[in-house]
Amino acid sequence: MIDYFMWGIGGIMRIFFSQLRKLTWRFFKVCLKLLIMLLGQELFMNKKTELKMRTIARQESQLRISEFVSTVGHDIKTPLTSIKGNIQLLRRRLSTNRLSERPTEINQALTEARELLERTDIQINRLTQFVNNLLESSKISNNTMDLLFEVGELTELVNEVLTNPHYCQPERTIHTHLPAEQNIFILADVNRIKQVIIHYLSNAHKYSELHQPIDITLSEDGKMACIAVQDYGPGIAAREQQKIWERYYRIPNTFTFNGSEVGLGLGLHISAQIIKQHRGQVGLTSKLGQGSTFWFKIPLAETSLNHLT
Repeated sequence: MIDYFMWGIGGIMRIFFSQLRKLTWRFFKVCLKLLIMLLGQELFMNKKTELKMRTIARQESQLRISEFVSTVGHDIKTPLTSIKGNIQLLRRRLSTNRLSERPTEINQALTEARELLERTDIQINRLTQFVNNLLESSKISNNTMDLLFEVGELTELVNEVLTNPHYCQPERTIHTHLPAEQNIFILADVNRIKQVIIHYLSNAHKYSELHQPIDITLSEDGKMACIAVQDYGPGIAAREQQKIWERYYRIPNTFTFNGSEVGLGLGLHISAQIIKQHRGQVGLTSKLGQGSTFWFKIPLAETSLNHLT
């Protein structure tokens, strides 16, 4: 009787421990899964936090760089203005001297001085433009570029640029395709739009030979006004056409036919941001060996007024 009882107890214990092992294994697997899930979540949160910290650090770094550029730009611009003023004063004084009344040696020295001052003035203008571009880029990064909107007429604006000798070289042939009896009104910061036209025109002059013409076309495209500047230079490869709008990007191994090869790669970036703030679009059509056409579109005045109301 006792043997049967002990055998029964042993069987129950075996069943109990067998079930206990199964439950323990199941519990272990559940705990393992929970541990893996917790570790995965921890890794994900750490990665997310790391990415967030990198983004914050990058933004802070960009802000510090923009502030530095803005400060340095203003500090450089002040002496440049002073130097330019002194150079212009010297040029005026030299131009009032009567060379015919002086000995030949002095005349030659004065002529050389005038030429040197003229070249220096050109370089000062170029350096001033670099500083202005840096300041503009800093304003764009900090969203502090102020726009003064007013109603302007695009045909008149284009003609203002084309009749200014600072922007159009007399040796260059420029073909204009402007509406004869149609005014194209825009609601925009007129000086900023003029800045974009000047940069497009400057690029066309810089990257094409002097005997090649430049075409400027003004038209309407639906509710948008469109300006296109076409040159007949070497063109731009397809792989570069999106990159050129990026900040500080310059196409490698690019030959300039006119003007300096030195540049910051900011002009097109600034132009694109100006047009973007006017709710417009920029673009480029180009093929190697066939030249390039840079264009931009901005809303007509009526469209802009409707948008504001």
